[in-house]
Parts: sequence; C-alpha cells; structure tokens
Amino acid sequence: MSNLLIRPVRADDAERIWEISLQEDVMPYVLNTPSLRVETMQEQYAKPQPNSHQFVAEIDGRVVGHIGMSAFTGRRSHIGYLYLFVDSTCQGQGVGTEMLKKVIDLADNWLRLERLELGVLSHNPRAQALYERLGFVVEGRKVGANFSQGQFVDEIIMARFRPGGVLSEV
Repeated sequence: MSNLLIRPVRADDAERIWEISLQEDVMPYVLNTPSLRVETMQEQYAKPQPNSHQFVAEIDGRVVGHIGMSAFTGRRSHIGYLYLFVDSTCQGQGVGTEMLKKVIDLADNWLRLERLELGVLSHNPRAQALYERLGFVVEGRKVGANFSQGQFVDEIIMARFRPGGVLSEV
C-alpha cells in the first residue's frame, strides 16, 4: 500500500479516531463505550502520558487506523501493552499489519521491550489471526471478561517476545 503513512498521533486526530471507534464494524471489538465523548479523546491526545506511544495510519491524508502502546514502569518496565483498530472501509488491506509492525519496531529497536501483550475479544478471529501472523501467541483466556453488544465475551490474552531477547528462550 504505497500511499499509506504511519505517523505519531496528533491532538487534532482525536475526532477522526473517535469516529472510527464508533463504527458498527469496530465498536464491538474496542473497550470504548458508545457514550465516549470526543472531548475526552482530545484531552488525552493533547496531554499524552510519557509512556504512551500512539500512531495513526493515513491514506491520502485521511486517518484510517489507530494503534497505541503503553510501556509499563517499575518491575514491569520490560513490557508494553497494545491495542489497535482500523476503519471498517480499510480492514483486510494491510493497514493493521503495517501499524503493528511500526509498534513492534518501536518496542524492539527503540524501547528495548522484551514482551508485548494484548487482549483480543474472542468474537474477533480476524484480529487474532493478524496478531499470530506477527508472532503473538495465545497465553490464556479470561472467560466473560468483557461485555459487548449485550453479552459477555471472553478475552484472549496474547503476547510476543522480542526475538533474541532475554525472554525469548523462556
């Protein structure tokens, strides 16, 4: 996808990210609620936390995806936790793959994180397959951990270890 740009999030991206998160094909898989206010997201992006690393995917100047990773501190400072979502019109076109590669590069080659973690809802097998293609493995399942569209759904816990890192042999 030659016209795809992955760049750091800006405060003025908040409204577009908010719009994507509310799409019918996205909302069931994110932890936001339909009542999330755009002002809440604008504040978050205007004053990011120091250990928060966020990017957007742009195609022809339009934001079509969002990925975020939080690096833990203290005794868990070797771990990052991530999430991502893609505009429903761009799903299945490699946008999620490219965003995930960008964050993996950041984690491995800049932040020297040993472990990346995420949770994927059990009714989202396409996302699970994406994570598996890029080296994430299932570590467990939290039964009924999330409520989505009027029902409890399981959260599949996945992780990826930095190749050649101290934990890659564990």
